[in-house]
Amino acid sequence: MKKWKWSKKAVCLLLLSVMLIVVAGCQAVGGIDFNQMLKQAVKVTSFEGNETMEFKLLLKEDALEDISAEEAELLDLISNIKLQLSSMKVSSEGQMSMNGQLDLGAKSIGFSLKMNDELAIVELDGAKSPFILHLKELADPADTDSEENTADQAAAEQSLVEAGHQLMDTVGGYVINNLPNPTGLSVKAGQVTVGGETVNGMHIQAEMNGKQIWSWFKSFIDALITDKEGLKSMLSGLFDIIQSQSDLASSAGGESIFGSIPEEDQKADAINEAADSLTEMLTQLKTEMTKAEKEDQATIDQIFNEQTYVKADMFVDGKLDIRKSTVEAMIKPQFAAAEASSKEENAEDWESDVEDFGYADVIEQSPIEGIWMKMTTEMSNVNGTVTPEAPVETKNAIDAEALFNMEGYQMLRQFDSDSVVYGILCNQAHITRQSVTYYSGERQSEIIHTPSGVTLIPLRQTAESFGAILTKLPQPGTISVYDDATSSTIILKMNSNAAVVDGKTVKWAFPTTVIRGVTYVPVRDFAKAIGGNVSWEKLYGNSSMLSITREP
Repeated sequence: MKKWKWSKKAVCLLLLSVMLIVVAGCQAVGGIDFNQMLKQAVKVTSFEGNETMEFKLLLKEDALEDISAEEAELLDLISNIKLQLSSMKVSSEGQMSMNGQLDLGAKSIGFSLKMNDELAIVELDGAKSPFILHLKELADPADTDSEENTADQAAAEQSLVEAGHQLMDTVGGYVINNLPNPTGLSVKAGQVTVGGETVNGMHIQAEMNGKQIWSWFKSFIDALITDKEGLKSMLSGLFDIIQSQSDLASSAGGESIFGSIPEEDQKADAINEAADSLTEMLTQLKTEMTKAEKEDQATIDQIFNEQTYVKADMFVDGKLDIRKSTVEAMIKPQFAAAEASSKEENAEDWESDVEDFGYADVIEQSPIEGIWMKMTTEMSNVNGTVTPEAPVETKNAIDAEALFNMEGYQMLRQFDSDSVVYGILCNQAHITRQSVTYYSGERQSEIIHTPSGVTLIPLRQTAESFGAILTKLPQPGTISVYDDATSSTIILKMNSNAAVVDGKTVKWAFPTTVIRGVTYVPVRDFAKAIGGNVSWEKLYGNSSMLSITREP
């Protein structure tokens, strides 16, 4: 029997399950109304607090043996990431300020963020200037500053925000009402300190492994399928929200879960049709899961096993606001067991399955055997009056959009050379590395091979690819090439093999030549002048690839 292809679906399903389990539980336990608690949690609009997010790649024991030193250094950098946010202040008007620290392996970068609906200002340790993002221009670059347009935009934004809250209540309520309680759920009275304040409330803990997550998700699907009245009620509310934003929906294409935006007199039919469609989709998902259990339990066990788990630890105050929470999850596939089982049960199909699933890459080549994540949050003054620090644009601020349009070496200049950011960008990210590639052996090839064995490349195309600037000089047939990355200047004259590089005359292997209106120069001489290296790679037939690389 050919194996049911589930691996990618299993991973997506697990990630969705983890997200839902974080807020799981519908029946009241220990006096806690979980429905109300979760609905309040998704409607928090302002708070003060701290948050820590951690992410680890679980490496195999021999993870670093068969990779290069450069790859090992990068892997070490990204395999242990920790983001700490402190002094967080979020207001109901969308303003925000916080301090933070990003740890990448043993390297740490401090930063601060201040943001409102118009500006976001980020200050990074080691940056010579703050970075600024103009949010209003980013959202609508063509917007004018007229009072009428500003008023209309404000009204539209407010209407959209209200619709968003209604959508959260409507859809979130339906989902939350049908969430089953996770295994191992416990509730007990307790006391914690948050933001210097002693808080009395209830301590909630829950934990599930991969097998329990699978069963929990099946129960959730069953609950959604059974709750037909809840589904129709949710869709009715969703219909009203879409109708209230019909102008916006129409401008975005006029499509929704109901298809094209329906008229009011079509409401009942549209809701029934959408309910039938969603129920059919959920039923099909349940059927596929049941089929997978019968035909390919080993593949399910790859992800949903004993080593995969999710844990939640929360503290809820008397108003049912979540004041402190820790959520931890680990995904640790067990490919080896599935590989042996699958080979034994499906020997004739194993070869094709390996190709389909990519098991060979996962098992033999990947240095990673799992992922671990943890998020810890503390909140005080929930939905209270919060005043974040306001962003202030300074004259020396660098526009973030301009920053990301810079060449790598230009971006690097925005940081102190002894800073952690500079070191990471330069030594691990290699943002200054540049490469230009040409292919030979093709009729329309842009490179030329001379009878004497010298390879010529188009000057302007190559130079500008490296960020250099070409300028025609007053002397007839003379060109200046200024390379900003190395601060070097090359002076070339047509039909001459003499080049002046930073004031010194050198002899090149072939004269600067114009062919079919394009100026050509010898590749190795030009590469040497800008600090680059030339390499060739044999491809198929008579074709080969020429690469010029450098890292200024």
